[in-house]
Amino acid sequence: MERFKIVTVVPAYNEEKTITNVVKNLKECSDVIVVDDNSIDRTSELAKKNNAILIKNYKNFGYEKSLEVGLFKAIELNYDFAITFDADEQHKVSDFKKFKNLIESGYDLILGNRSDIERFSEKMGKTIFYKKWGIKDPFCGFKAYNLKKVKKFNFFERYKSVGTDLSLSFIKKGYKFINVDIETSRRKDNSKFGNKVSGNYKILKSIFMSYIFH
Repeated sequence: MERFKIVTVVPAYNEEKTITNVVKNLKECSDVIVVDDNSIDRTSELAKKNNAILIKNYKNFGYEKSLEVGLFKAIELNYDFAITFDADEQHKVSDFKKFKNLIESGYDLILGNRSDIERFSEKMGKTIFYKKWGIKDPFCGFKAYNLKKVKKFNFFERYKSVGTDLSLSFIKKGYKFINVDIETSRRKDNSKFGNKVSGNYKILKSIFMSYIFH
C-alpha cells in the first residue's frame, strides 16, 4: 500500500486531440483532475468520459489560474500530493514513476527538467533560476507538490505565476526539493503560454517578479 494519496492536476484548454490519451495513461498511475479552462471543443466531454474529476471554468482564466483551481480542488479532496501535468502530450507518463518514487523518498517539491526547450526566455530563466535558487527548469509544467505545505501559502496573491511562485516559496521555507530530468515532445500547435512574443513576455515578467518577491 502506498503511503501517500496522489492526484494529477491537468489544466486544459481546447485539447480534444490529446486529452483522452493523457487521461487514460495518467489513470494507470493516479487519480486525475482536469481543469477545463472554458474550452470551446470537446475537452470536458472527453475528460469526463475517461473518468477524470472534471472542473470547467465559467470563463477562460488562463493556465495559471486553472492550475490554482486544480491544486485547491486536490486539497479539498484530501490528497497528500498533487502532480501537475500538461494536457498536450508534451510530457511522458513514463516519467511518472520517477515522481512517485521521489515522493515516497520524502521530497516535498519535485521539479521536472525538460530535455528540450525552444524559447530564449525559458533558456534565460533556466540559467538565472539555477544560479540563484537551484531550480533547473522553473517553467516546466511537470511538478509535484506536498499539499500539506501548499496549504500554508496564499500562493496566487502576488504575481499570478503559480508554478514558479509556489516553487520558490517552498525553497525559501527550506522544504526538501529535487530536480528530475524528464523527456518531452514538441507541441505542434500553439502552447498554453501563447505565441512567441506574448509567451516570451509572460516568462520574462515572471523572472523579473521572482526577483522582486523572493
